[in-house]
Amino acid sequence: MLNNFISQAGQMQLHGIPNDLMQNWDPITIIIFIPVMDYLLYPALGKLGFQMKPITRITWGFFFGAAAMAYAAGVQKLIYNSGPCYDRPGACEAALQPDGSYAPNNVHVAVQAPAYLLIGLSEILASITGLEYAFTKAPASMKSFIMSLFLLTSAFGSALGIALSPTAVDPKLLWMYVGLCVACFVAGLLFWIIYSKYNDTEEEMNELEKYRAPAKSVDVADEEKAAAAEAPARERTISE
Repeated sequence: MLNNFISQAGQMQLHGIPNDLMQNWDPITIIIFIPVMDYLLYPALGKLGFQMKPITRITWGFFFGAAAMAYAAGVQKLIYNSGPCYDRPGACEAALQPDGSYAPNNVHVAVQAPAYLLIGLSEILASITGLEYAFTKAPASMKSFIMSLFLLTSAFGSALGIALSPTAVDPKLLWMYVGLCVACFVAGLLFWIIYSKYNDTEEEMNELEKYRAPAKSVDVADEEKAAAAEAPARERTISE
C-alpha cells in the first residue's frame, strides 16, 4: 500500500520533495505517537471509563486503516479533478514540458501527509497490539511458533497486494482505495463481533501469565539447589 502512496505522490506537485520521501511520515508518526498513546491517551480514556483493551485497540486499528484508505481515495479524486491531465496524470500532451518530461497534476503533495498519519495510528493500534497479544497470551512453549504465524500474515498481505496490482492503474486507483476502505471497515466490524468477548477475560489471562512465570522460576531455582547439593557428593566420588 505504501508503494501506491509513493506513486500517488508522484502524480502531484512535489516542489522539490522526492515522492518517496513522503513515506517517512509513517515511521515518524509511530515514533511520536506510541508514547503519547501509552502514557497520555490510554490512561485518560481509562479515567473516563473507556478501557482500551487489546481487542478494542485492534478494532480501532482496522477503522483507522479504513479512514486512511478513505482519505487516500479523496486525494486521488482531487488529483483526477485537477489539470493538466485529470484522470491520466502525466500522460497527456498538455503536461509535456520542454525538457521532454511530463508535469504532474496541480495538487500539492502535502495534502497526502494525513494519509500516512492515519496509517501510522492504525499500525500502533492494530499491529503493535497484535504482536503483544500474540506473544503474551501464547503458552511459553509456543510463543515463537505463534509469533511466526502472526508475522506470516504479512505474506498474505503481500499476496493480496499482488492480486490487487491490476487495479493500481489510472483511472482505477480511486476505486481501489474505496474498495480497500470498505474491506478494512468490514474486517474491523467482523473482528469486533467475533473476538470482543476476549476483552472480558483479559484480566484473567493476564493473571494466568503472571502465575506461570513465578512457577517456572521456582522450578529452575529448585533444580539449581538440587544440583548444588549433589556437587560435593560427585566430587567425593571422583576423588575416591
